[in-house]
Amino acid sequence: MLGLALPGPAIADATPVAVELVLALDASASMDRAEFDLQVKGLAAAFRDPGVLEALKNLGPMGAAVAVTQWGSATEAKLIIPFTRLSSARDAKAFGFRISRVRRAFMASDTSIATAISHGTQLLDENGYHGDRRVIDVSGDGVDNGGTDLNAARNLAANSGIVVNGLPIDADGVDLTAYYRDKVIIGV
Repeated sequence: MLGLALPGPAIADATPVAVELVLALDASASMDRAEFDLQVKGLAAAFRDPGVLEALKNLGPMGAAVAVTQWGSATEAKLIIPFTRLSSARDAKAFGFRISRVRRAFMASDTSIATAISHGTQLLDENGYHGDRRVIDVSGDGVDNGGTDLNAARNLAANSGIVVNGLPIDADGVDLTAYYRDKVIIGV
């Protein structure tokens, strides 16, 4: 059920990682093919980028657990690539390849950023990893118009110690960067 964070596995049973990361891709109807491809190709390239590979190396042997999800309307969110532990450049490059093969799961009618955050929070709470940091990266091309409470989703994430980053795709003359800075991003 979206919107509710359920208790995660006991920390003693969880695999420790330095970072748990959910990459939340916008699959709403406002995303045209080029914008959706930009998300996928950009993330795939990131996992081959020397700076990202160095950052992963700096996490040490614990590495990161990373998942990819797609979101759209208030009732549409889907885990596309389950949490995968990355602890080497080889792991990261393989994960990038998996991202490059991602296809759009649906074309939602609305843009519910609240769904992206709530679904990401749920995935972080239920994944079997315990990270020193927990992060959701939300990419998208529009403001939240999905009918669910964005502030409640943000508060749920913030109260769970989750950082939310915004990766806005500016389109249609809207200053989406400012909107994401003011309404989506949480933490540092």
